[in-house]
Amino acid sequence: MNIKQLLRVAGLFGIAGFALLTHVGCGGGDDEGGAEDTAASGSTVESNTPASGGEAKLVSNDSAKAARAAIPRKIIYTAQVQLVAENLTTAQGKLTQLVKTHKGYVDETNIGGAAGAPRQGTWKVRVPAEEYEAFMGAVAKLGELQTIHSDSQDVSAEYYDLEARLSNKRVEEQRLIKHLEKSTARLTDILAVEREISRVRGEIEQMQGRLRLLANLTSLTTITVTINEIKNYVPPAPPTFGARLARTFQGSLGQLIDTAKDLTILFVAFVPWLVVLSLIGVPIYLMQRRKRG
Repeated sequence: MNIKQLLRVAGLFGIAGFALLTHVGCGGGDDEGGAEDTAASGSTVESNTPASGGEAKLVSNDSAKAARAAIPRKIIYTAQVQLVAENLTTAQGKLTQLVKTHKGYVDETNIGGAAGAPRQGTWKVRVPAEEYEAFMGAVAKLGELQTIHSDSQDVSAEYYDLEARLSNKRVEEQRLIKHLEKSTARLTDILAVEREISRVRGEIEQMQGRLRLLANLTSLTTITVTINEIKNYVPPAPPTFGARLARTFQGSLGQLIDTAKDLTILFVAFVPWLVVLSLIGVPIYLMQRRKRG
C-alpha cells in the first residue's frame, strides 16, 4: 500500500468519526430539548396550578352562601282550621294534649252551646315555629276536616333592618351623652342636646318594641282551631229525680208568673177603654132607666 492509499483510508476514517460525533451531539441536543420541553411542560403545569385559586374562590362563594343560609329567616305563620267532631269534649281533650306535646299553649278559648243543642268551640293556639308543620298535620286528624287556611309573611328584611338601625341609634345616643357630659356651652345648647337625646331614646324604644313584637310573632305561630259538634250535647251525668222535680216546679212557677204578668199588662192596657166606655155607657143607662120609671 502506497502513501496515497494510506491517506485515502485515513480520510475515510476521519469522515466516519466526524459523522459519528455529529450524530451523538445531535442526540444530546434532542435530549436537552426534551428536558427543556419537559421543564417547559412542568412550568406550564405549575403555571396552571393557580387555578386552585379558582377553587378557593368557589369555596369562598360556597362559604358566603352558607353564611347567608345560616342567618335565620323571620317568618310569621298563621293558620285557621275548622273541623267537625263527634264529641266536643273529647276533641277538646285531644287538642289540649296536642298543644302540650308540641310545646305550645292555648291563648284563648271560646265554647258556646246549650243542653240539647250542638256546641262549637274555638281555640287560639300558639305553637313554636319549628313545631308548626307537625302540629298542623296532627290537628287535622282530630275530626273531619272542613276548611284549612295557612298564611306566611317573611319579615326578615324588616327585622334585620330594625336591628341595624337600632344599633346606629344607640351609638348616636352614646355620642350625644358624651357630648353633653363634656359640654360647657350655653344653657340653650345644653337643652338642645337633651332634646336630641330624648328624641333618640324615643326612637330606640319604638324600635325595641317593634323588634319584640316581630320576635314573638316569628318564634310562635298562631293557629285558630274551630270544632263543631255534630250530635246533641249530652250532660256528663243525668239529673236526679229531685233535680227533675225542682226543674219542673221552677218551670211551672215561671210560666205562672209570666201568665200573671201578661194578664196584668192586658188589664192595664184595657183600663183606658173602661174609662171611655163608662163615660159613654153610664149616661145611656141612666136615661133608659128614667124612661122606664
